[in-house]
Amino acid sequence: MNDQSPSDNLNRLPTGEQPTDHATRDRELFDRIAGEYCRKDLLPASRAARRHRLLQTLQAAPFSQNAAVLEVGCGAGFAAQYLQGHIGDYCGVDYSTNLIEYAREFNAGPGIQFVAQNIQEFQPGRSFDLIFAIGLLHHLDNLDATLAALVQLLKPGGWLVANEPQPANPVISFARMIRKRIDANYSSDQRELSSAELQAACSRAGLTDIRLRPQGLFSTPFAEVPLSPQWLTTPCAKLACWTDGCLEHLPAWLLNRLTWNLIIAGQKPESFID
Repeated sequence: MNDQSPSDNLNRLPTGEQPTDHATRDRELFDRIAGEYCRKDLLPASRAARRHRLLQTLQAAPFSQNAAVLEVGCGAGFAAQYLQGHIGDYCGVDYSTNLIEYAREFNAGPGIQFVAQNIQEFQPGRSFDLIFAIGLLHHLDNLDATLAALVQLLKPGGWLVANEPQPANPVISFARMIRKRIDANYSSDQRELSSAELQAACSRAGLTDIRLRPQGLFSTPFAEVPLSPQWLTTPCAKLACWTDGCLEHLPAWLLNRLTWNLIIAGQKPESFID
């Protein structure tokens, strides 16, 4: 690593070989867009929406204030900041080296660790009370293998929670399809996972007490696409978060075909056999 900090050049391009497979293409994409991706949590409007999504997601699983927490696909690691005072210690893992550099610059602190590694190769020598992933699973080419690896890292009785784009709303699915084709910074390898697919995958991994909850009606676009001017979009984003916070308490059957995202949570049984 050179003497220049990541924030000195938020749009630098990494060097390296041409992508050869799904995981490599995705990693190199996030290395390339790391600066732009980091800005989502630095701009007030998108920051508010991303914090809202995280906190709404983690409501799906019980955890204590001294919980050992692992975030998979942590990006620039701002969840560590958003969860300060709510958890014990935090470990963030991402296979983008550039994003982990930003995480260490912006979000380092006591009880916080960042690791640049593929989660299937991650061997921390410890287990966690809570593992969560925001917008990760739909990027994977081997969902079952990754979930199996994550369950191995959970303590018995611990929870795995994910927030994923869902295909139940055809208008939103169409918008995502168009974005894949026109936005060079949007992964073309990703796919939408239905609630049935996610539930089945979690069951195969050995999780129980699986919970599903739709999430994100008005706030999600603010979380994903930084909009200008900030003086206007920031109050709009905060209003969208407040509105979503109210509406997301409605029965799931009313929201399933309206929301952008789906929260899924499952518990590792106390009697889990490796």
